[in-house]
Amino acid sequence: MDAEVRGYWDRIRLSRVPMSIPSVENSNQRTPFSAVYKRSIVIAGHKTSISLEDAFWKSLKGIAVARNATLSELVASIDSQRQHGNLSSAIRLFVLDYYQSQSAADESAAPR
Repeated sequence: MDAEVRGYWDRIRLSRVPMSIPSVENSNQRTPFSAVYKRSIVIAGHKTSISLEDAFWKSLKGIAVARNATLSELVASIDSQRQHGNLSSAIRLFVLDYYQSQSAADESAAPR
């Protein structure tokens, strides 16, 4: 994430309420899973709460900044286009697709 995006989100402090953080045993070291945070957001005038891992929140915020949109606008767009499943799943799939598309574009633009 570039400095401009980091600075923007450093100024906007969203409250974080971590849910349980499971961990797995890996040899002699413990590796925690990404914490899940539940946040309230207004979509089309209605308040709803969304639970996502921190990495997805950060990615979603970065995408919103890149598109010059608010987080609420981006989530409303994702919500209006989802075919099925819950909103949290739709957001995860959107973020995955965004970065896969970006990676494919980078690969096709690279000189051979």
